[in-house]
Amino acid sequence: MTETTDETSADPVAVLLVDDNRDWLTLVVQRLREEAPDFDVRAADSVDGALDCLTDDVECVVSDYYMPGRTGIELLAAVREDRPDLPFLLFTGAGNEGLASSALSAGADDYIVKTSVGDSAAALATRVRTAVDKHRTERALAESEARYRTLVENVRDAIFVARDGAVVLVNEAATTLTGYDRAALLAGDIVETVVHPDDRVRVRDALDLSAPQSLDIRIRTRGGETRHCILDVDHVIDDGLPGTIGVLRDITAQVHHQRRLERERDTKEAIREILVRHSSRMEVAEAFCRYIGSDPETAVAWVGERTAGGGLDPLAVEGDGSYLRAASVLDADAAVRRDSSEPSLTAFREGATVVRAVGDERAPDDGWTTAAAAASIETAVAVALRYGGVDYGVLGVYNRGANDDRERRRLEELAETLSYALSTAESREALVADEVVRVRLSVRDDEAGILAVGDALGGDAELVVHTVLPRGDSERYFVTVRGATEAAVTDALASIDGVTPGDVTAGEGVVRAQFDTVAPSLGTAIADAGGVLHRIVVAAGEATVVVDLPRRRPAGPFVEALAAAFDSVVMTARNHRSVESDIGASVLAGLTDRQRESLEVAYRTGYFERPKRRSAAEVAEAIGVSRSTFTQHLRAAQRKVFAELFDGERDGA
Repeated sequence: MTETTDETSADPVAVLLVDDNRDWLTLVVQRLREEAPDFDVRAADSVDGALDCLTDDVECVVSDYYMPGRTGIELLAAVREDRPDLPFLLFTGAGNEGLASSALSAGADDYIVKTSVGDSAAALATRVRTAVDKHRTERALAESEARYRTLVENVRDAIFVARDGAVVLVNEAATTLTGYDRAALLAGDIVETVVHPDDRVRVRDALDLSAPQSLDIRIRTRGGETRHCILDVDHVIDDGLPGTIGVLRDITAQVHHQRRLERERDTKEAIREILVRHSSRMEVAEAFCRYIGSDPETAVAWVGERTAGGGLDPLAVEGDGSYLRAASVLDADAAVRRDSSEPSLTAFREGATVVRAVGDERAPDDGWTTAAAAASIETAVAVALRYGGVDYGVLGVYNRGANDDRERRRLEELAETLSYALSTAESREALVADEVVRVRLSVRDDEAGILAVGDALGGDAELVVHTVLPRGDSERYFVTVRGATEAAVTDALASIDGVTPGDVTAGEGVVRAQFDTVAPSLGTAIADAGGVLHRIVVAAGEATVVVDLPRRRPAGPFVEALAAAFDSVVMTARNHRSVESDIGASVLAGLTDRQRESLEVAYRTGYFERPKRRSAAEVAEAIGVSRSTFTQHLRAAQRKVFAELFDGERDGA
């Protein structure tokens, strides 16, 4: 208080003296200026005159009681109407203490008994200074509190101040965050009212400790929603008494975002494991369904594959499949024909994503919602499975809770990966199948890339493509050429835009060449459409493409997918081809894609010849891996080949 008084007294003080005795008034003004040089003393000899002199800078009024016309009490009343907190002192004569008491009751701040002019001036200076300092201090505190409250009310974080276990202040942000009004927060135990039951002990301990604390906690809003918050607790002196201030910062959005990132990371890791560990269509579909079904909210997840008749057969089902039977989803041929509104069948039929809530009155219903309700299913997300222009079926996920846009997008991403995995698995199965559909195509589109190479070689040359490897934004071709010299092949490859020449060597009547083309080219289009390249022969401006398809795959969609990518695509032959079970098929079935790729490219580039035409480092560069990785894949492939050759023969002997 002393520091505040000294600081406020340093400013000039404007004092208004009011007395009808002009002589006495003149003497007091003179002596007061001598006693207090920092006072700006002004004088008035009537109530009306005083009111005229009462400017905004006047900080204290000192008035006689007895004056003609209107008294000092009446002046006090008039002053209080406009300046209710302005210090007001009353002069009284000796023996008028009763009158002074009445003046104090009427709102005067103090009274001074008139004695001699000198004594009156000294006493007046002291009383004025005391009254003004008090007023200045109170005004400064009020302004400080107003600024504090303005700050507290305008911050986004919820703030509360507690004393002796009771909340004495909360801001508007606290009511917004919790859903409770101020009265509810101030009346009860805020910890019991707001804090999640599992976090209450930690919060009470933090409030009891004298050191600052910061905790991750949960709160329960009035509507029952759980919000994640950071609670910062500190201990303060409030109005001279010890108290606690708490600041709640809502971090629910950040927590959910972090959880989504963790979920996405876990999803990527889980999918990577699925793709590495499983190779057949059924294994892949079952693994995807198991992963999706591991969510406790998932009632059933299933993958339906396209049948030859245009319907759906279950490839994998995880969870309670009774709904699928009750909703006639597994009777897909009939259901599709009658245009069922069931989500999985609709998504498959329309080639789209379908999201439906069972309780949505706007959702069409031809019986499936009754079956869903009986299985406690609330929402369904179904995504058509399509890759490379080929329809593989549908992924259907039925949940006990609600779905949002993020969940829909997550399932669409999973469906995209699943479609790719099914395409890859189907192509792998075609390599070792007992029966495949062999398709022969004619392609006359220069955009196919490989045709440009044939044109550059000239009409007498025949180019045969043996292997095509994807290389990010390009493709690497391994070919043999007849009817052209090594120099002619080298010059032809160097002359074509979009082609990057590689190794070119001649031997045994053919030229072996390696080159890259900008993707997507014919090789990528064949793989994306689900075909297994057998060979491509380019001669006389035409590419004859021979592709094997899985027996169950119709050739029409495959041809349509290629025709959408290139002009002048015509299917010239299609037949079912039986493949005898031999060591080649058995070995291919046991090799991973990388092992098969390493083995084939090593063979195509002359790695196994003596002397070697290509070193391990050169073959590794050709397939885009390190030398040690190539060697690892190659040795693993060789072990499998030898095991099949020797152990297989012994087992069959």
